[in-house]
Amino acid sequence: MMIDKPLRLPIIACVAVGLLAGLWAALARLGWALPVSSGGLVGVHGPLMIGGVLGALIALERAVALAGVTGQRWGYLAPLCSGLGAVILVLGFVTVAKVLITAGSLGLLAIFVFILRRHAASYTIVMTCGAVALIGGNLLWWAGQPIYQAVHWWIAFLVLTIVGERLELSRVTRLTSTATRLFLLVAGIYSAGVVLTLFNLDAGIRLAGIGEIGLAVWLLRYDIARHTIKRNGLPQFIAACLLAGYVWLGISGLIGLTSGAVYAGFLYDALLHAVLLGFVFSMIFGHAPIIIPSLTGRAIRWHHFAYGYLVLLHGSLILREAGDLLAWMPGRMWGGMLNVTAVLIFLAFTIYAARQSEVVKDEYGAAH
Repeated sequence: MMIDKPLRLPIIACVAVGLLAGLWAALARLGWALPVSSGGLVGVHGPLMIGGVLGALIALERAVALAGVTGQRWGYLAPLCSGLGAVILVLGFVTVAKVLITAGSLGLLAIFVFILRRHAASYTIVMTCGAVALIGGNLLWWAGQPIYQAVHWWIAFLVLTIVGERLELSRVTRLTSTATRLFLLVAGIYSAGVVLTLFNLDAGIRLAGIGEIGLAVWLLRYDIARHTIKRNGLPQFIAACLLAGYVWLGISGLIGLTSGAVYAGFLYDALLHAVLLGFVFSMIFGHAPIIIPSLTGRAIRWHHFAYGYLVLLHGSLILREAGDLLAWMPGRMWGGMLNVTAVLIFLAFTIYAARQSEVVKDEYGAAH
């Protein structure tokens, strides 16, 4: 797979630039007095982080898998477009960035459609719906709709992609048909709520909140993490990340159910970051030791130190959510600062662990 390395490295570099700029913009949004190179960077924090950075990462993961299974490398165009879009957005060329990021989301959908045609299953359908949600959010953004309207579609992309992957992995527990139908029911409720936001934002957010709560309860009940939490080492760490993330998904749903439409301010911050930090980044922390080797060709040597940045992420998020719900600005600001610190420590540790590890080799002995 050495032939793929020149394709992956520019994408990873773009993701790194977008991520660091997005974290900087996040602190500026919270009120920290930081210089911002582009006056509009703070305002595009959401599409930068979700459509650009996370969109590129998820598309890259799928492109690598596609190339590994079929030998087809056209899938790399999707993360390349999204990653370049993130960099262009940081530079302030919003219109060009919208084109690239939207093109990247269309490419991701093409990958999922290709997968769906080869293997139609409930989890591949759910993940394909996630790609459709990403396109929907990008089109709303491109059409000039406010971020508070598009963001629920972007979040749906992440939620449906992640829960679809968890449904796939939960097959090893031999799910009953009833459990699978329950999953599809709550995923359908959540998706219906997201679609409803187009017509009635308040009702849509409340219905999506019910769906999030249902998904969180289902995952806490049926996900394989319930079993792997009893093991030691890396499997236990991954399970701890997943279970903590599921709790935050439920908390986000509860906030959405009780708050309804929010457009800015403390409650808006609480609603979005319960799911985006508590759920999504907890999933990233947990899956990094498995995904990073496939993307970089370097194994990640896990260490118990990883619990440090996991605890810091969730502890600081509790502080931030308390600041939001109590309208306590210092709690919100310091919680956000420590959120960013946890992510930066995670990045530094992951890079260090990769540099200290051996090159991953395939069954033929070829370096990836």
